Amino acid sequence: MLLSDGVHTAGIEQFECSSSDLYCGIPRVPLSLAGGAMICFYSSHRENGTSPAFEKRQSLPKLQRCDGVHPICGPCIRIPKDDACEFNDSQSRTQELESLVFRLQSRLDELQGGSDPFIYSSGSQYRGRASPSARSSPFSEPSSNDISPTLSVFASTSQSSPRIQPLVTPVPRLQYFLPHATQFGFFLHPIRFKDSVLLPFHLGDERRPSPALIYAAYLWGAHLSQSPHILPSAPYFLKRAQRHITGEISLSNPTHLLHTIQAQVLLSTYFLRNNQFLEAEFHLNGAATLALGYQLHKIRSSRPTSPPPLLGVPLLLGEEVYPAPPADAIEEGERIRAFWTLVCLQIHLMFAAGAASSSSAAAAFCLLESVGMGIDTPWPFEIEEYEHQSGIGGLGPGYRGQETVRRFLTSIENTTTSSLQQTNQPQVPTLHAKASVLLYRAMRLSASWSPALNAQERSAYQTSYTWLDRRITAFWQSLPPVYAFYADRASARTLALTHALTACAAIRLHDSPGACDREARGKCVFAARGVLDVLGDANVYARVGAGAAMHPVVGALCGVACGALMDEVGRVGVGVSARAGREGEEEMMKLVGEVRAGMVTMGVYAAGCPLVEYQLRNLRQRFETM
Repeated sequence: MLLSDGVHTAGIEQFECSSSDLYCGIPRVPLSLAGGAMICFYSSHRENGTSPAFEKRQSLPKLQRCDGVHPICGPCIRIPKDDACEFNDSQSRTQELESLVFRLQSRLDELQGGSDPFIYSSGSQYRGRASPSARSSPFSEPSSNDISPTLSVFASTSQSSPRIQPLVTPVPRLQYFLPHATQFGFFLHPIRFKDSVLLPFHLGDERRPSPALIYAAYLWGAHLSQSPHILPSAPYFLKRAQRHITGEISLSNPTHLLHTIQAQVLLSTYFLRNNQFLEAEFHLNGAATLALGYQLHKIRSSRPTSPPPLLGVPLLLGEEVYPAPPADAIEEGERIRAFWTLVCLQIHLMFAAGAASSSSAAAAFCLLESVGMGIDTPWPFEIEEYEHQSGIGGLGPGYRGQETVRRFLTSIENTTTSSLQQTNQPQVPTLHAKASVLLYRAMRLSASWSPALNAQERSAYQTSYTWLDRRITAFWQSLPPVYAFYADRASARTLALTHALTACAAIRLHDSPGACDREARGKCVFAARGVLDVLGDANVYARVGAGAAMHPVVGALCGVACGALMDEVGRVGVGVSARAGREGEEEMMKLVGEVRAGMVTMGVYAAGCPLVEYQLRNLRQRFETM
C-alpha cells in the first residue's frame, strides 16, 4: 500500500475524521484501514501562499495513525482544532463487496465512456452538481459544458446515513433521455425523477427510483445518444433492468410498484423500437397486469372498488391490492398517466404488428378489451397541470367519474371533469389517448368484417361503420393545429402523432373490405395525405444524432399512409389505361410523388430505429414492384 501526497489507495473506503476538509490551510484526506482504524493524511499542498500555521505543520509527519478513541482521537487531541472528529462505522463484508462492485462498474463505464464523466459520492452532497446547468431543467440538451470533468471522489458524508454506498450517476444519459422521454411512454414527473435519481442513497433505497427504472432510463439515454462511447453500455443496462424487474414485482412499496410499471413500459417501447415484438408484448402485458392489480383503471371512480380479473388471474401475488391514497396531486397524476400510457402503448403495438394483431384472440389482453366499459379513470393531463391546477390535478376534490371511454365514444362527456375542460383548453395527452381509442375501435371493427356475415350482422356492421365514421370525423375536426404548439416541441410531437393516429383510424375504417361508403376511397387518400403532411413537418420532430425522437409507431403510421396512396395509384392506373386521359396521368404522377415524399419522411424516422428501417425496406420493395 503506497501512501503519498495526492495519492489514494484503491480499495480503501472514504472516511472523514473531521467535518472540515482543511486544517489551518492544510488539505487533509483521512483514510480508513481494516478493522475500523483510521489514518489522518496531511498533504503539504496548499493553494494560497504560506502562513505561520502552515509553516508549523511542515514539521508534522505526513502519516499519523488514528487510535480510534471516541469521541476525539489522540492525534487530533495533540493537534488542537475547532471541529470534532467524525467516525465511520466499519462496513460488513456484504457492504464492502457491494462497494467494490460499484467501483469496478464505475471504472468500466468510465473506460467505455471516454469523455462521459461520472459523479461518485457516498454522502448527501455532490461536488459535481454545483453548476446551475445541471439542476436547471431536465429538458436541456446535453452539452460539454453541463458536466464538470472533475471526478468528485471525496464527498462529504451524510450524518444521517453514514453507510451510504458510492453512487454512480451517468448524468449525460439522463440528459439524452429526458428531453424526449414523453415520446417513449414516460409518465412520471421528470424533475422529481431526475432529482430522486441523483439522491445520495444506495441502489434500491425507497427514496430513489426503483433500480429497474433507473437502468431502463439509462438504457434509453445510451440508445438515444448514438454515441460510440455511450452506446456500448446499452446491453448492460438492459440486462440489469430486466433482472431487477423480477424482484420488484413482489415488493409492496406503492411508489416502486409504479416505478416497475414505468420500467416495463420503457422496456416494451425499447423492444418495439428494435423490432422485437415478442419481448415488447411480454413486458407490456406484465405492466398491464400490475396496473389492473393496482386498480389504476378505477382512479376517482364513483363505483365501489372490487378486485379485477387481472387478465384471467384472479388475484395479484396471492392477495388483493388496494392502493393507498396518493401523497399529492402529482402522484395521482402519475397514476392516471400510467394507466393511459399503457392503453395507448397496447394499441400502438397492435397497430404496428399489422392486421393479424387486430383479431379477437390478439386483442384479449388489451386493457380496452379486458375491462372495457369498466374504465373510470379520468383522461390524462400534462404532468405540470397536476401541480399548477387548483384541487387535485384540476379535477376538484369531490370529482368522481364512471365509464370514461363510453362517455367519449357516445359524446357524453362529463362537464365537471376539470377546470381545464371547462375553459376549453386543449390537453394534448387527453387528445392523444382519445385518438388511440378511436384507432383501436377502427381496427376492431374492420377486423370483424367477413363475407360470411348474415343479413343481421351486416346491418349491425353498417350501423357501427357509419357511427364510427362520424365520430372520427368530428374528433379530427376538433383537434388544434400543430403549429399552435411549435413553441413546445414535446407537445407538438405528441399532437402531430395524435393527428396521424386519427387519420390512420379513418384509413383503417374506410380501407376495409366492408366499407359501405361510396366516398371511402377519397376519404382514405385524404387521410393518407394528412398523415404524411403532419409527420413530414420539420418543425415537429426533434433530431437526436442522425434520427428523430418519435414513438416507434410512427413507422407504421407512415407505412399505412403510403400503402393507401399506392393502392390509389393502382386504381388510377387502371383508369388511365382504359381512357388514356391526361388528367389521370397527372393524378397518378402526383400520387407517386407523394409516396416518394412519404418514404423520405419515413427515412428520417428510420435512422436509429430498426423497426422503422424494416418497415421502410418492405415499403420500398412494394413500391418497386408497383
